[in-house]
Amino acid sequence: MKKYIIPVLALLAVGCTKDFKDFNTNPYGATDEQLSRIPQGGNELVALQKLVVPQQENSYQMCFDLPATPYAGYASQPKFQADYPVYNPRTGWTDYVFDDTYTKHLYPAFFALKSYSKGDMSKYYFAWGTVLRVAITHWLTDSYGPLPYSKMEAGKTQTPYDKQSDLYKYMAEDLKAAINTLKAVDASDRQYADFDLVYKGDMTKWVKYANSLLLRIAIRMSDVDETNAKTYAQFALNNGVITENADNAMLETQDNSVFKVAVSWNDSRAGADIVAYMNAFSDPRREVYFTEVAGLPQKYIGLRSGAPAITIDPTKFSAPKLTKESPMVWITAAEVAFIKAEMALKGWGFVGDTAENLYKKGIELSFAQHNVAIGNYLSNTSVRGAYYDPRQSAYNNPTFSSAITVKWDDSASNEVKLSKIITQKWIAMYPYNSQEAWAEWRRTGYPNLMAPVENRSNGVITSVTQVNGKDTGGMRRLPFSSKETTNNPTNRNAAVGYLGGADNGATDLWWVKK
Repeated sequence: MKKYIIPVLALLAVGCTKDFKDFNTNPYGATDEQLSRIPQGGNELVALQKLVVPQQENSYQMCFDLPATPYAGYASQPKFQADYPVYNPRTGWTDYVFDDTYTKHLYPAFFALKSYSKGDMSKYYFAWGTVLRVAITHWLTDSYGPLPYSKMEAGKTQTPYDKQSDLYKYMAEDLKAAINTLKAVDASDRQYADFDLVYKGDMTKWVKYANSLLLRIAIRMSDVDETNAKTYAQFALNNGVITENADNAMLETQDNSVFKVAVSWNDSRAGADIVAYMNAFSDPRREVYFTEVAGLPQKYIGLRSGAPAITIDPTKFSAPKLTKESPMVWITAAEVAFIKAEMALKGWGFVGDTAENLYKKGIELSFAQHNVAIGNYLSNTSVRGAYYDPRQSAYNNPTFSSAITVKWDDSASNEVKLSKIITQKWIAMYPYNSQEAWAEWRRTGYPNLMAPVENRSNGVITSVTQVNGKDTGGMRRLPFSSKETTNNPTNRNAAVGYLGGADNGATDLWWVKK
């Protein structure tokens, strides 16, 4: 664990303080000499890094595990099957994602950076903070849709929302500006090393991360605004994205929130969908992805979502195979390769390679990331068929089937090729990027996932259904925070108008191809 010398008042602003255990300082204050050694905004940058994939366990559970993992097919929650999994989340839970992350943590830290720098993007700590702001806002907007962004001001609560189509452009342009600043930072400048939980102060790697994030944004908007998407993708590729596992963005921690929620608390288990696909493909990564269960021939067993009438023993299902010291993964070379593969499939020649080569590269990078031998995986032609749960027949889904295979077929349609790219990207992003996986499933309809055992939405949400091999229905977004109805009613009502549908879980976001 790194040792941080941090003023007490600033430390309190960071949020959870249990990661900062070792201090060689007066607990009631800091000397002038100590203060002089603290880089501007260091504490706030730590706080923002811990929100990209929430490091604090309650935040992770409320913002990722509960709302995203069941809809992404990554996990389900034994104790909370009657909530998100059955399309019936509690209002306070859907509020939390916005109220806690956006209002309580993101903007106090970001506005502190803005105040220190006077909003000057040439101050590289502010440019770095802007990259983090975009990373956090990206998964938040893909949860709700429109959000306050361009008109956010310190201390202002009644803020107009941006249409999601505009918000995406604001995020992309902010990233471009930040990248241009970070590119100019001297490679030997490591003054923020002790406050950098990902790259130890190496801004050359933060440039690669920011460009990879821009590439992620570009592919998300590619079906509804191809012109701007191509412009942003070209910028990102020209300035350098993550291409090697050595540059993967991973937050170092000794208190991994996914481990705590799933393993320590037994509140989450690997999803039936991710386990079933990997079992069907005999995927060698299972041994590093999942814990084994005892007493049955099948080593890896996932929990199907949405069976609230059944008492579930979480120990009888696989969990993510992690430790409390496991780094928390943000984005990897494998994901970037799959994004480029889809861009090549769209005919974007500037990507510089074929969809097939990039697809295979993505798989190879994922296997290498986990230090697993790939064997003959690329030639696998198995498909996932009917689902029969080895624990309880109530989870069975005998009518389920998916035609998605691993082996590339150059004679197949582009839609079939897309199903392969997205499915393998989905497998590669497990378990940390459930928000991204849920978004990509909504955008593309892949991979094919099972509907919950029960649907308790009172007819609001249509259960997941395949149409011509592509998923439709399911939870499409979270409703806006109920507190905004009281605190910011005019702007919240305008935001509902931007949706083009009701403020509920059935309304698609802007980037879903109609």
